[in-house]
Amino acid sequence: MQGLWQLFYNMELGLMTVLAAMENHRIHVDKDALKRTSDLLGTKLKQLEQEAHKAAGQQFLVTSSNQLRLVLFEKLRLQELCENKKLPKTVLKQHHSTSEVVLMQLQDLHPLPKIILEYRQVHKIKSTYVDGIMSCMKKSYISSTWNQTGTVSGRLSAKHPVIMHLRSLHFSGKEPEVVTIHPRSMFIPAEGWTFLAADFSQVELRLLAHLSLDPELLKLFQEPKTTADVFSMLASQWKGIPETEVKHADREQAKRIVYSVVYGAGKERLSEILGITADQASQFVESFLQKYKQVRAFTQKTIQQCQKQGYVVSIMGRRRPLPHIGAQDYTIRTQAERQAVNFVVQGSAADLCKIAMIRIFTLLASSSTLTARLIAQIHDELLFEVEDSQVEEFAAVLKSTMESLQHVEALGVHLKVPLKVTLSTGKSWGSMTELLDSRSCSH
Repeated sequence: MQGLWQLFYNMELGLMTVLAAMENHRIHVDKDALKRTSDLLGTKLKQLEQEAHKAAGQQFLVTSSNQLRLVLFEKLRLQELCENKKLPKTVLKQHHSTSEVVLMQLQDLHPLPKIILEYRQVHKIKSTYVDGIMSCMKKSYISSTWNQTGTVSGRLSAKHPVIMHLRSLHFSGKEPEVVTIHPRSMFIPAEGWTFLAADFSQVELRLLAHLSLDPELLKLFQEPKTTADVFSMLASQWKGIPETEVKHADREQAKRIVYSVVYGAGKERLSEILGITADQASQFVESFLQKYKQVRAFTQKTIQQCQKQGYVVSIMGRRRPLPHIGAQDYTIRTQAERQAVNFVVQGSAADLCKIAMIRIFTLLASSSTLTARLIAQIHDELLFEVEDSQVEEFAAVLKSTMESLQHVEALGVHLKVPLKVTLSTGKSWGSMTELLDSRSCSH
């Protein structure tokens, strides 16, 4: 069984019951608010369409790549203004692409690309999330379908509706107002209940510290500075400046670089996110890996093992085969290398989350008093619906159970760093506020 029996028996098998129960729970949705949001987004799309026609100097179908290509490259000839930049072409017909990457490269040359980018963002939120949720509603609630084997990392995925990617959206309304859409605030607990979310804090960075055994990274988590912000401490360590002098930009850089190492984002993507040049981005990553030498050693070792075995393994024994790890083609090979490193960290985080779900579900099933229900799992976060009178009691149980997963005997897991769980509560999923630990803070 390639050593996968333990994983199957202790995790995936137990998770089936949990997911079945989750699919039975109804998540209440504020239907009127959803309808109002859909109408508001519809109005915004019409406005953006008019702006696009005005900027283009003609009418065209904004959702058609072909018509947009004609306007951008044959009428406005924006490719001629791109000095030194080679614009990507479509794979099959080698036409100029109208992808997000291209539009971002063109957005400073003419108003139209920026309008199209905003149009696509609003359109996606309206069609996929707002209207998507409405189409899945039964009366005033939804029940997602959870897929245990839908992702390569071992994370769960959901459909009917997809609730993993619900993000807030800001756009300009009538001058000077900014309209904010919170799709998550449409989700509300039942009467007399509260939402309680438990999130594994910086779980990927903690796993990176454990896996790489980098002494500087380990120090971040093993020192008992509970109040300090990990990414600020990281920035102070990496840049060699006192923590009190760490600016928001320093913290953001440190955070993004960690994730670019973990997720294998290239320097182009990092430069886009941080608003710096690709050269600066690679210098940043280089100086970061100089400081945390064991992180580089870990990524190299992971890639070498994958080249030898043809697969990588998460901390709990989940495997991901990567047949292209030895490919001749540089692009294909480096993509497989990034996937290898990413899987070991992200797949391990996914495992932790699944074990947490099983532990808490078992605990609730055997409790004669606790009635909390697990209703969703989003990346490293679990969302529960809890009776108002039980919030404090359940929050304490939840936190200690999840943090105890630093050691999972059945799967031979002993993390070198503690796990930290942050809790938040709210009367809608979009208005959650952090629940301070009653043991370490006074209410």
